[in-house]
Amino acid sequence: MLATVWTMAEAKKDFERGLLTGFQIYDSSPIMDGGVTWSVSLSSKQLKVDGGALVDARTKKDRVFRTLDAAVKAVREIGFRATTMEGQ
Repeated sequence: MLATVWTMAEAKKDFERGLLTGFQIYDSSPIMDGGVTWSVSLSSKQLKVDGGALVDARTKKDRVFRTLDAAVKAVREIGFRATTMEGQ
């Protein structure tokens, strides 16, 4: 059974095996905090849900990025191409 969370190392392995199909970078800022933070959700061929979180290897909590650039760098390190950005 495939996990619904990935560490960076697990995500890289699953990407290389062809199991990851996409990613989403989303604003994970706490409401009323004022600061902006970003998180990453990964999609897999084998998941029955929309996506799973990229988590910290040590704490297993959602990995939070302070900048959008850092989140993009992480998905590129996994193996994805991040070439466009859209808004809503």
